[in-house]
Amino acid sequence: GESPKMHSRHEEVAPMVARLAAGEHCAEVSLSRCLIGKTGIAEVAAPLKENTHVRHVDLSSNGLSAYGATQMAEVLRLSKSLRSLSLDDNSIKSQGAEQVALALEVNSHLHTLHLSCNHIDDTGAKRLAQALRMNSAVHTLLLDRNNASDDFGVEMGHTIGLNNTLRVLDLSENDIKATGVVALARAMSSNSSITTLRLSRNCIGNEGATHVSKMLKVNKTLKQCAMSWNTISDEGAHELAQALPVNNSLELLDLADNRVSSVGATELAQSLITNSSVRSLCLSGNGIAGPGAQEVSAALQVNTTLEELQLAWNCIVEHGAKALADALCVNTTLTVLDMSANGIGKEGASHVARALEHNTTLRHLSLHGNVLKDDGPRHIAKALQTNRVLEYLDIDGNEIGPSNVKDLADAVRVNNCLQTLKLARNKVNDVGAWELAEALKVNRTLTVLDLTRNSVEEAGATELNEALQVNNTLRELHLSYNRIKGTGAIALAGAIRVNTTLHTLHLADNDIGDQGSHKIAEALQINTSIHTVSLLGNNLPKQVEDLLSATMSGTSAYVMVPSDFQVALCMGLHPRLGGDPSCWVRILDESLVMMVIECSTVAGKRRFEF
Repeated sequence: GESPKMHSRHEEVAPMVARLAAGEHCAEVSLSRCLIGKTGIAEVAAPLKENTHVRHVDLSSNGLSAYGATQMAEVLRLSKSLRSLSLDDNSIKSQGAEQVALALEVNSHLHTLHLSCNHIDDTGAKRLAQALRMNSAVHTLLLDRNNASDDFGVEMGHTIGLNNTLRVLDLSENDIKATGVVALARAMSSNSSITTLRLSRNCIGNEGATHVSKMLKVNKTLKQCAMSWNTISDEGAHELAQALPVNNSLELLDLADNRVSSVGATELAQSLITNSSVRSLCLSGNGIAGPGAQEVSAALQVNTTLEELQLAWNCIVEHGAKALADALCVNTTLTVLDMSANGIGKEGASHVARALEHNTTLRHLSLHGNVLKDDGPRHIAKALQTNRVLEYLDIDGNEIGPSNVKDLADAVRVNNCLQTLKLARNKVNDVGAWELAEALKVNRTLTVLDLTRNSVEEAGATELNEALQVNNTLRELHLSYNRIKGTGAIALAGAIRVNTTLHTLHLADNDIGDQGSHKIAEALQINTSIHTVSLLGNNLPKQVEDLLSATMSGTSAYVMVPSDFQVALCMGLHPRLGGDPSCWVRILDESLVMMVIECSTVAGKRRFEF
């Protein structure tokens, strides 16, 4: 696919450097994907050494190389304010990692370090592990997507045995095999600080899983353990199942995309009957089939702890769907269920619909890629008319046509809890778009509607425009890879001018033409709520690109802030949004913050892809 333009992000560098050099009270410096490179990093690093207010720096995806890592290592040596640093995806390699490690040996303030995707091999990774023996501040280390192997695993195991500060360790997508995991697991047996260990996409196999199981039998603090894509089969699943009944701390176990069959799934399911700590279990992409799903369902009928169950891509078919539906009729704790790509068909959908009519706790249901066709969606739609708890429904890629969309639209008209409806890769077309548009005129709860790849044309876009003129709850609309063309784009531009609640609009690959794209760009100059727009693949004229760039860099989008995010926003901690000028914070010390929030909106950076 086509990459988004990056020039506007690069233009943010100089103003940020000037603010830092002036000593501005800037808690967060977010300059990811700004094309800083080796030539620009010294200019960015210089004021960071002096500014005493910066807490969080994100320089990911900037081509910094080892030279850039060396510059930031010097910042770490001098800064007493920096708390988190992200250098993800910068190809710093082992040379750069060694410089960062040297800085960690003297830094006592940084608590979060992201070094993902940096081509760091054992040499650099081992130096980082050694540095953590002298560092008592870092509690989160991300080293995923690098080139570390067993030698590093052994070295890190030694560190884990000595370090009592590290809480989150991500080693996913490296080349750690059984030998490395044995060392890590043995050290974790006596470690009392690490709560999250990610080992996905390594090569630990059944031997590694066996040693993780031994660790879980004695470890009392680990809460999350991810081991997806590790060629673990029934043998490894058997060992892990032995650990779950005696472990009372693990809350998340990820075994996705391994080689666990119905045999291993049966043992894991039986362990859930007595386990009282696991809240999330991921078995997607294995081969548990219908019999495995039936055993998991039997466990769900008595388990009162599990809240999330991922079973996508397991060939559970109709029989597995029926068993899970039976469990949902009595289970009162599961809130998230993923049954995607399981070939459950219309019969399986009817069972799921029956469960939705009785269940009172499930909030998130994924059924994409199940060939529901005609009767399946109709059953689901009927259940939605009475269900009062489901908030998220994904039925992408199910060959759903306009007549079934009408059933779903009728449900949306009366349903007062569904917030996300994903209908991508179906056969909605203009007729279905009209039905959904009519529903949006009266619905007051739906916030996300995904109609990607649905043969929606000009007429459908025009109907959606009319709905957006009156709807005041929809936040995201996905219409990419349709055929709305210029006429549809012009219609949607009218909605953009007046709608004040939509914040994300995806219109990629719609052949909107010069006039349509120009109208969209003009409308975005007026709109103050939309902060994310995708117009990729529309061959925009340069005049429109320039207008979009000017709009993106010269204006902000004002979005509503949920109350639970307001504190983080005021403190400058939110990863995407900056604090509004109307919000002020008086910091008494690092542990006590007093604040007054004068408004419920914040100014957010706008991201337009074209």
